[in-house]
Amino acid sequence: TFAYNNFNCLLMQKILIDEIRIDGFRGLKDFKMSLSETTVLTGMNNVGKTSVLKALQLLFGNSSFLSTEDLHIDKNGKSNCIIVDAKIVAIDNAGKRIPNFSDVWEIAFGADNIKMDAEEHAYVPLRVKYTFQTLQNSFNRDMQILNEWDSAGIAWQDLKGKKSTVKGDYFQFHYLDAKRDIQDDLKARTSYLGKMLGDVVSNYDPKDVAELEQKISSLNAEAIEKSDVLKNIQESLKGIDATMDSSGKVYVSPFAKKLRDLNKSLTIHYGTEDSSFTMDYHGMGTRSWSSMLSFRAFVKQMCDSKKPEDEAFLPIIAIEEPEAHLHPNAQKQLYKQMNEMPGIKIISTHSPYVAACAELSELRGMYKAAEKTICGSLPVAELTPEEQRKIRQAVLTSNGELLFAKGIVLGEGETEVQALPIFCQQHWGLTPVESGLSFVDAKGCGNYYPFVVLADAFKIPWYIFSDGEAKAQKELKKLLERIYNEDKELAEQKNIFLIPDEKDFEGMLLDDGYKDEIEKAIEQLKGEGYIDKFIRENNHKPKKREKTSKVCESCHQNIFVDIERIYDNEDGRLTALDDIMEKNKAQLGPVLANCIIESGKTLPPLVIKLFDGIKKDICHV
Repeated sequence: TFAYNNFNCLLMQKILIDEIRIDGFRGLKDFKMSLSETTVLTGMNNVGKTSVLKALQLLFGNSSFLSTEDLHIDKNGKSNCIIVDAKIVAIDNAGKRIPNFSDVWEIAFGADNIKMDAEEHAYVPLRVKYTFQTLQNSFNRDMQILNEWDSAGIAWQDLKGKKSTVKGDYFQFHYLDAKRDIQDDLKARTSYLGKMLGDVVSNYDPKDVAELEQKISSLNAEAIEKSDVLKNIQESLKGIDATMDSSGKVYVSPFAKKLRDLNKSLTIHYGTEDSSFTMDYHGMGTRSWSSMLSFRAFVKQMCDSKKPEDEAFLPIIAIEEPEAHLHPNAQKQLYKQMNEMPGIKIISTHSPYVAACAELSELRGMYKAAEKTICGSLPVAELTPEEQRKIRQAVLTSNGELLFAKGIVLGEGETEVQALPIFCQQHWGLTPVESGLSFVDAKGCGNYYPFVVLADAFKIPWYIFSDGEAKAQKELKKLLERIYNEDKELAEQKNIFLIPDEKDFEGMLLDDGYKDEIEKAIEQLKGEGYIDKFIRENNHKPKKREKTSKVCESCHQNIFVDIERIYDNEDGRLTALDDIMEKNKAQLGPVLANCIIESGKTLPPLVIKLFDGIKKDICHV
């Protein structure tokens, strides 16, 4: 692998695209997003991740792909123009913003184009505007330097500027789409690999070229001389001389005759030293990854050719679904390889493995609500190291699929989190996957924060289905105060569904009249007669120890007493069922949910209230 940390190109990383704005392009309207040196875009399909990459191509690359189909359409009609803005700032080698651009970039931008913000930090506000001309059936392109990045009382789309004099050559934009294939790269002269191979002869000394081509000529002659087949072909093709009005001769060259033609015969093999195959015999995973690695080589060559001390130059690399066709372990390695590339990297991904490898500050969550696409990022500066660790461990590593959810439903226990997806399919006729919902066991009422802070930051609707016990209510109050920095009433939260009467999920089902279904589920799981046997064996036995207000005179500690199981009174069987469910939470959820559905009864009222609440937020279910 290349030691990218030694690239001269890293010395060029003195600027950053700090923020972008997009309007009128595909599904993006009034869209804003901050960027870092490496930015990882997550979110469901069709939220606009690829559109962000293509919008950057409009600003820093070419617009050859642009058509009227790219104009934004909503209930108000079709846009007639596309605006893409980029705020470029100065940074140090650690990626932190600094007050002024380096001399090289200051000269490149021009003093008149550099603005100062309220903190006296320099920035350059670039804008490209594509306006569709109906009569010409084409787009008019206008590059500008805005007079300011924002202004009170003026929509950012209406900000004025002057014609840009900044050269586009300073920004080298490169787009790697999801369909990359090393085999296609080898055949296409316009691919990154094709460009490198097409220029390979220029890297040789002329004397070396002559010497190598002489060796190739000798090798071709020897190969023909030792092959009856090749000799036969060459002899037969000499007949061309008789029919062509020229003095030319036919040559058979098993190997490229000229170094300039190496790209035409170059093949790439993969395998062991004794057994290897060309890339066309390998799967798309290997071929896609090889294409990515060949692009790394292209970037290295490009950077090596620059002089950062006196030449302004910034690679901007947009990578679409780098994980395509790769297994999970390979996907985990991808992030490091991409991150090590110099320049600005913007990566769109559907891989929780790639996202989990990124820094928290590099993640951006895109979410589409109604007709508007929004983007969020984690408030990393406001999180303690321990909170960051919990987000990485509890969410990204263990539940990375949440980044791509339409909505997140959190529960504190196993029974409800196993039962709710089954109830979801019954209620809507859609599986959780089809509805875009993720159901997550937070493993306790005090563990909601990592999930909620990420969902809130990435604008993903979140819901909590909680036990109503005093401890759970206390933890939820603490959560709301932490998230919103103010005291909020639980009863007023439309996304928190609290089981009434301080009951847990199992107690709620008993109160809702599912006694017969619970008994059926337990006997299916534990065997016929299990409930009666449990009652006989555990009636009047200790269930737990409970702290009392009485204090021991000798040790001055609170006295604990045994709480007895009582199953022979009026509500004894219900109490026994509750205890059995408590003991078998891990296995009971799916069986219990299916028994309730098979009974033909309506679902629990609070469950219906949960799904109806979600439906109001997520319009497609």
